[in-house]
Amino acid sequence: MWTIGASRVQSLESQPHRHHHHHHQVVLGLTGEVWFDLPPDQQLHFGPGFGCLVPSNCDHAFYGEGNNTVVVIDVSGHDGSNHLIDAGLFDQLFAQPRFIELDDNLRSLVQCLATELSQRPLDVQLQQHVSGLLLHSLFHRVAAYRQSAPGTSSRIDLAMLDQLIAERLTEKLSVEELANACHMSASQFHLRFRQLTGMTPYQYILQQRVQQAAWLLENSSMAISAVAAETGFANQSALNHAIKARFELSPGQLRSQRKNQNSL
Repeated sequence: MWTIGASRVQSLESQPHRHHHHHHQVVLGLTGEVWFDLPPDQQLHFGPGFGCLVPSNCDHAFYGEGNNTVVVIDVSGHDGSNHLIDAGLFDQLFAQPRFIELDDNLRSLVQCLATELSQRPLDVQLQQHVSGLLLHSLFHRVAAYRQSAPGTSSRIDLAMLDQLIAERLTEKLSVEELANACHMSASQFHLRFRQLTGMTPYQYILQQRVQQAAWLLENSSMAISAVAAETGFANQSALNHAIKARFELSPGQLRSQRKNQNSL
């Protein structure tokens, strides 16, 4: 049996920290943003509406950004408490380290319960009841996700998205449009896309534009302003900034470097 520990509202320090502990832990975003690194190779900045499940003895790193608060629930393996939940629930809930997305109902519940915890921070019984309610709510959502049919709104076809981005490179492509192409909500898509690529959808689209612009600069005689227009940048200045950030060279220097290499 696993014992429901205290739930609490706290802030995470800006200094990165890595550790592991002998209890399961749930961290739910409340305000601001925090960053977590979970095995294997899962990293995510998240805020309200998202969280993570950290199994016992799972090495993980984290830090907070600016003003942030999270709800933390600890679940220990020690008996001797009246506040117990069947071990089978925890075996499924903490089967692996993972990031989670909260639906609107659960997000509202977390906000309300966090307010109660903040107003009565020393009420241990309240903390345990809050923990139990949130853990049960999370379990039913995680179990439903695990039982969903494979391939239905749970996978991102990156090759398909690459083609869509290439076809719409000169247009403004929203997260909602990308999410619709994958039959997901925008928030669900944003979370899973970042888990898959390590980037936000905006960062990924920008990377595609920069790569195509670099190819045109190196392999065509198009004017730099024309390259900017062809790859979806608002103007030449925006292209200059993006190319310098990626290659530490101006568009003209990138083009000259390519010509010099070809002349050798």
